[in-house]
Amino acid sequence: MGNFNEFLPTIFGVLFLVIIWFVIRRLFASISDKINNSEVYKQDTLRVLEEIRDELKELNRNNSK
Repeated sequence: MGNFNEFLPTIFGVLFLVIIWFVIRRLFASISDKINNSEVYKQDTLRVLEEIRDELKELNRNNSK
């Protein structure tokens, strides 16, 4: 029993570090997901704007004839 009590602070220290590691990983994963989602949103918006531009060019050509 005395031997177990000697390792108790080490066990709690390692357990604490593991918990902190998982919290930090989850935090960074969440931030990464937000960045990736904003990139996808930006690409979708750009694609829509390009389609609108192409349609306006086509309408302008048809009206100028």
